[in-house]
Amino acid sequence: MQNTLPTLFLTFPIIRTILIREKISVVHGHQAFSTLCHEALMHARTMGYKVIFTDHSLYGFADAGSIHMNKVLQFTLADIDQAICVSHTSKENTVLRSGIPPEKVFMVPNAVDTAMFTPSPQRLSYDEIVIVVISRLVYRKGADLLVEVIPEVCRLFPKFSYRGILHSHLEAASCGLLTVSTRVGGVPEVCVLPDDMIVLAEPAPEDMVQAIKKAINMLPNIDPKAMHLRMKKLYSWDDVAERTEAVYDHAMQSSTTDLLDRLPR
Repeated sequence: MQNTLPTLFLTFPIIRTILIREKISVVHGHQAFSTLCHEALMHARTMGYKVIFTDHSLYGFADAGSIHMNKVLQFTLADIDQAICVSHTSKENTVLRSGIPPEKVFMVPNAVDTAMFTPSPQRLSYDEIVIVVISRLVYRKGADLLVEVIPEVCRLFPKFSYRGILHSHLEAASCGLLTVSTRVGGVPEVCVLPDDMIVLAEPAPEDMVQAIKKAINMLPNIDPKAMHLRMKKLYSWDDVAERTEAVYDHAMQSSTTDLLDRLPR
């Protein structure tokens, strides 16, 4: 695990210097577990800047880590102008965890740079099937399921080999690779892919094995180049940029509050 010690006011001089020197108009922070994000948003609001927060992940309400982070999030998001979430499921989760008014939260989906992620110029051989795991090896990402799934898939498919590389659903599809994912959180909403590009499974070892078997049987009918061209039409960072710019404009038009109005929040 990587940990950082929150410094709160010790970062104020350097953040203030950067904001003034670079003539910043909007401060946009990402990720709930980033101490720099929380500190930058707090100091920027103190200086009167418009601030926006983007949350990417889903967190629970019962374990100690989630309870602690939700309290921090309530403190930080009580004084922001707008927030962005990558799916409607993520938006509901963030609103429940932080108490921020839903009308302040915008949904801007992820995208993929299809020019950077292209299929292999050579047709892949099916003599050996290589499966890439798309996950951090932590419990909430299903590492316990992986331990049960890999031996069973190896038993069913002797030609199967496992490469544990961090990847992404959208980037994989843009490369012409078939994707298998669990049907949890915002995955079905973020990865709005046709059934011939992604196979969804319930978060259970038996169902995941069946989904992998289905995907392996689909491989001979997959055309990587055709899948790449379809992804170019489905996802665009230009669209994401336009939506994000609209959130910035909305934040710039929001009313400015003074310190006495901010403190009760």
